[in-house]
Amino acid sequence: MTRSRVRLRIQGVVQGVGFRPFVYRLATSEQLCGFVRNDAAGVEIEIEGGSESLARFHEQLQRNPPLLARIETIQSTSLCTVGDNSFRIVASHGERRSETDIPADAATCPRCLEELFDPSNRRFLYPFINCTDCGPRFTIIRELPYDRSRTTMAAFTQCSHCRAEYEDPASRRFHAEPNGCALCGPRLTFAGPTNSVETENALDHAVAALGAGGIVAVKGVGGFHLAVDATNEEAVSRLRKRKHRPDQPFAVMARDVKTAQSIAGVSEPARHELLSLARPIVLVDKRDSAVAFGVAPRLREIGVMLPYTPLHHLLAASLPLLVMTSGNVSGEPIVTDNERARQQLTGVADAFLLHDREIYTRADDSVVRIIAGASQPARRSRG
Repeated sequence: MTRSRVRLRIQGVVQGVGFRPFVYRLATSEQLCGFVRNDAAGVEIEIEGGSESLARFHEQLQRNPPLLARIETIQSTSLCTVGDNSFRIVASHGERRSETDIPADAATCPRCLEELFDPSNRRFLYPFINCTDCGPRFTIIRELPYDRSRTTMAAFTQCSHCRAEYEDPASRRFHAEPNGCALCGPRLTFAGPTNSVETENALDHAVAALGAGGIVAVKGVGGFHLAVDATNEEAVSRLRKRKHRPDQPFAVMARDVKTAQSIAGVSEPARHELLSLARPIVLVDKRDSAVAFGVAPRLREIGVMLPYTPLHHLLAASLPLLVMTSGNVSGEPIVTDNERARQQLTGVADAFLLHDREIYTRADDSVVRIIAGASQPARRSRG
């Protein structure tokens, strides 16, 4: 059998999206040899084998890339064969100025969501579950090429179980850089109104505070939200007064599409946007419902979004309608740092639901409106 070797340089959104594991699995399924690595321009592949296998590899590379990937260009160069006998993921190469695109944060995927609520899974109710198809990307990346050591996850050393997944080509967490669990990953902390700090059952304390009408500052993936029960008129009014926001509407996070439909007219294009990986706030026609009048006073529209992080899903499991407005005071950018949140939002929030994964780049929620059946961005940000 005649063997050939080619170098492929791929540019686009190809880092932080499970591209190297995808290439590894595709190459080994075709019994091809060589390596794949990130570099400053994107992904570099050197691959060697029979011409038919190489042709199938190239076709599948373009036809079925990972869910979050976007290939813009593929440059191919013929090389001399070197006789490799395996295919490997090798260390990143980043000597040149970075030219690749940084991937966006992506909403929790269905498989992680299933694990999140599975009592038999070791990540049951773990608020930072993710895999190569979902989770934080843009907000945790310090520099490219995209490796764990270049993200804010570098502060967390993977336990033996997570490390085994990370190194297992059969796992969907193979080289998932934000990978972690309750033993080794980020953790929640609840800071109460009396400055008490709870690390055990932090989520339960936050849910109790929200259920009692409290305002809780919740640290998310790109910054803080100020959250209150959207059905509690007094709590919504208090948030509006404390935030010095007399008229501008608040966004509401609904547990699911059915819950969103109970408070707003959700067209099919709006439903598509609500369920997209970006999970923006979608402006839709408001219905008479249990939502407090003060959420969007004297307006025909209401901004609705669905949970897009595991933590949001866990909150929504207990509280199906929450105001989730940007965690800032009027005129200031969204807060991302725990200590700064305690300084700037004390007096607005009654309590704080914090975590110890650093947000390197802030990202507010995107906002879209459906016009003539098409999505039009009103604010372009996270996702």
